[in-house]
Amino acid sequence: MTNMITLAALDGGSIGMIVVLVVLMVAMFAMSIIPQKKRQKKAQEMMNSIAVGTKVKTIGGFVGEVKKIDNASNTFTLDLSANGDGSTMVVIDRSAIYTVMEMVKNVEGETTIQEKPEVTAMDDIEADKIAEEKKANKKSKKEAKEVVAEDTKNTDSLEKTDNETLLNE
Repeated sequence: MTNMITLAALDGGSIGMIVVLVVLMVAMFAMSIIPQKKRQKKAQEMMNSIAVGTKVKTIGGFVGEVKKIDNASNTFTLDLSANGDGSTMVVIDRSAIYTVMEMVKNVEGETTIQEKPEVTAMDDIEADKIAEEKKANKKSKKEAKEVVAEDTKNTDSLEKTDNETLLNE
């Protein structure tokens, strides 16, 4: 008797529903883990690229030059002084590094420090172009609807005035 109830409860529809739910859960799990792993790998590569003399920006907003790396305690010694004379030295934890900076020359020949630009994959650029095109299409459709709505308002008001004139005459 119990076997019959179990078999009746597990008909084709409910098994299909369970399979769909399991597949969706696995997909959601994969979509949350894969980008996180990529970010961790990128952060690790950035940390490995830091050497003595590298300009970095901390999570607190301080910009300085790495003067010493202590792998045993996982810390950096940064020179935060404006002219780089070593008058302001700070020891920070490795995890407090926000980004690596790079020297850039302006058109006038002045040297400034900026964050290194992100490297964007070609498929990301193409996806951005497609998204921009869709946004432009939506905007043009919305504008066209507004023009049509305005035209109908104008014709309605004209009809009302014509009808009122006819009634008055």
